Amino acid sequence: MALGLANLALLLSLLMAPLAGRWRERWSNLRQHPVFWAALTLYGVIVLGITYTDAPTSDWLLSLNKYLKVGAIGVWLPILMTEPRVRKLALWGFALAMTFVLGSTWANVWWVLPWSETQHTGWGVSHHVFGDYITQNVMMSFFVLLLLIAGQQTYGWRRWLCWSLVLPSIVSITHLSQGRTGLVLVATALLVFAVSMPRRKVAFIAVALAPLTLGLALATSSLMRDRVVQAIGEARQADTDPYSSIGHRLYNQRTTLAMIADAPLIGHGTGAYHTRICEYLDRAEDCHIFHWHPHNQYLFFGVNHGLVGVIAYLGLLAALCVTVWRSESTTWKSLLLGLTALLAVNSLFNSPLWSARESHFFTLMTALLSAQAWVSRRANAAHETI
Repeated sequence: MALGLANLALLLSLLMAPLAGRWRERWSNLRQHPVFWAALTLYGVIVLGITYTDAPTSDWLLSLNKYLKVGAIGVWLPILMTEPRVRKLALWGFALAMTFVLGSTWANVWWVLPWSETQHTGWGVSHHVFGDYITQNVMMSFFVLLLLIAGQQTYGWRRWLCWSLVLPSIVSITHLSQGRTGLVLVATALLVFAVSMPRRKVAFIAVALAPLTLGLALATSSLMRDRVVQAIGEARQADTDPYSSIGHRLYNQRTTLAMIADAPLIGHGTGAYHTRICEYLDRAEDCHIFHWHPHNQYLFFGVNHGLVGVIAYLGLLAALCVTVWRSESTTWKSLLLGLTALLAVNSLFNSPLWSARESHFFTLMTALLSAQAWVSRRANAAHETI
């Protein structure tokens, strides 16, 4: 969540990985892991893209650095697969961090906290603590899923603690954040939990209650209603106002698809979007507004790496689904399926492997959960709890 500290930790993990040892054993566990090969393939496509790009060196170097964490999944996986204690500590470390963020978000309603990104109080306004509200809502949505699953497994005060945090976590997204992406993502997390429940009758009831839950959230959250009404208005005016949040995304789709059409197979090369997109805008002077990323990970890979890049990214998502399918543990199936669904859905509205904090979350959690799910193919690990 703190970019400088996170980047330093990631760098140290890569530099110190060779010291972990036992690499023959780790390789024997790793070589059949679909996520390992899919992550290396995707990063390989990005590296190959520098051979034909006309982007400035600074732009393609930036892309190599941004997506390095995708390739690093292949370094973290073999270590995590053989260290169950580390896997458990990492997952609960994330849970503790999100509990702190949740408490800070609610405290922001009454007090201005020095470590919070938002510095205002009151109900009906956004209270994100770090980064921006989209990033916090991505992680909070997964936290909701983690709490629901942990609440099923634990007993006594731990169960009640997990259940008691679910509703405040959801409300922090629906009532204390101005983001619309968070609404879609928390709904996705709840849907994954519902369909992954072992008792089908309960799952059916949970899915049926989803529209009622959404209606209740709309009825009680003026912030949510205002954002939905605003989204409808921005979509209707997208042709004349490409600078609003929704208008920006719809305009990105039109210009990015036109750019893809000129190099559909292998794209324009790594980092090319940042300069070449300016040639497809209606107003060249708007280049500084639309040059960073197209708010869609699929289109982003399509622009820079064409159909090859999109297939490589879909291959990573498919590899995660294969890992879910082959796991013998309902717990880790549900968590990894939830993470995969959040990544796939979020990629429709944002560029989660490009944005720094989101890429930290998705790549690290991908390595952690896919390692655990793959290990749980064994009978003796299938029942390992969170």
